[in-house]
Amino acid sequence: MTYNTLNIPIAHQRESDGETESDGETQFLEDHLIGVSRLAQGFAKKIGLETQGELIGLLHDLGKYSKDFQDYLKSAVGLINPDGDDYVDAANLKGKVDHSTAGAQAIWQALANRKPKGALVEQILVLCIAFHHSDLFSDLNIPVKNKFMARINKPGNK
Repeated sequence: MTYNTLNIPIAHQRESDGETESDGETQFLEDHLIGVSRLAQGFAKKIGLETQGELIGLLHDLGKYSKDFQDYLKSAVGLINPDGDDYVDAANLKGKVDHSTAGAQAIWQALANRKPKGALVEQILVLCIAFHHSDLFSDLNIPVKNKFMARINKPGNK
């Protein structure tokens, strides 16, 4: 079945490397999130945390549903015409369009009023999601708590 990828959120588009049958293939966001959740669930099952692993997998790229991220990604892979209104300069935006904070915020809000044990679980899940591409401790000039709370309190994505 052929899809109009401008209307369906995507997670990735594989670059052609001549090595596999999936060269140039688009991975839709829903498929990506479900696939990662199954993998994370399997990994976390080894330590008795399969539900938490599944949740992390489902939410880790939630921010890729945002218009900003979809415009960035689809511009980068040539799915948006450079003359179109939604086209953005993807090269200048590389690494600058946040997609991991939204899932962390969803967990933070859902578990905000939990007792101490729930709060601990919430914080661990949030850290896994918010920093799955970056290092929480990479900027030693900014106190960790301030950097973390800045991400959690960041205004919602468009």
